[in-house]
Amino acid sequence: MNISRRSLAMVLAGAGAFLLTLIPLMRLHVYDQVLKAPLEQQSMTTSVAESATYLDPATMEVKVGSLSQTRWLIGDVLAGGAGHAVWGESVSVATADDQRLDYHERRLAFDRHTGAIVNCCGEYLDEDTRIKQSGQAFRWPFQAGRRDYQLFDLRLRRPVTASFDGVEQVRGVEIYRYVQRTPRQLVPGEAAPLPRSLLGLPGGGDVGVARHAEIRRTFWVEPVSGQPIRTEDRVTETLTTADGSARLTGLDAVFRTSEGDVIAALETAAFYRRWFLLVDRVVPVGGGLLGGGCLVAALWLARRRSPAAQDQEQVPGHQLADAR
Repeated sequence: MNISRRSLAMVLAGAGAFLLTLIPLMRLHVYDQVLKAPLEQQSMTTSVAESATYLDPATMEVKVGSLSQTRWLIGDVLAGGAGHAVWGESVSVATADDQRLDYHERRLAFDRHTGAIVNCCGEYLDEDTRIKQSGQAFRWPFQAGRRDYQLFDLRLRRPVTASFDGVEQVRGVEIYRYVQRTPRQLVPGEAAPLPRSLLGLPGGGDVGVARHAEIRRTFWVEPVSGQPIRTEDRVTETLTTADGSARLTGLDAVFRTSEGDVIAALETAAFYRRWFLLVDRVVPVGGGLLGGGCLVAALWLARRRSPAAQDQEQVPGHQLADAR
């Protein structure tokens, strides 16, 4: 009985020590290996703008109709590593009859934990390798905060600020809302000349124009995973002559993420949330309580004496001798 109790105490002590050691192991190793953006990525999302105003390049007429904004993400697995991923992105805006109005393409690397852009791996934007991108890339960091973040705007080709704007529920999930507010400003790059008649100017032929954009972009982000769930992109572009004497609306649209893509993004966020709950709550709390309980039980068993030993202490020595 004495040997059995001692053995049980040793087993409980070992189990308790293992469970307590598992807590920092889960936090350091599992968090680093699981809670990060994947190297492999292949996805397409769509945003739709109903009743948008746009300049049709085929007919050179201002029209009103539905527009779609399609975004492709493709990961370059071989170019990524333990700390960073390399993804390519292309964004296309087209009419209902597939007439393309705008297109941007880029490649960049980003930190797999924070989502911040890393300039390391042959990045480019619209074939220009001289542009240095910075800020968040395709996601917010894990455990996103209630603060402002820098993003890189494809249209403006520079970092912009997305300010924290509140908390709300999307399909029962707590979501942080961030808003980018960019006042009207010049869009880099050349704009195609327009017919003078289209701008209401006298004479024939074409005239050069500059493109200006005003942007209000809202992001809904699941904070634990840093996963963007939904985006609303309000864009107004105007085409203006150099002297400012004529102006034409080139684009006035509000693009909203399709509901199917919102559901898919919530599923991705739920995967990371479950892992975070396991690493941050279940293992530390459950392992701590169970491990501590095992150690306490081991100490109690080790210090408790056997019934035989207790009986011997209660019988006087001369009575034991007489019993012989």
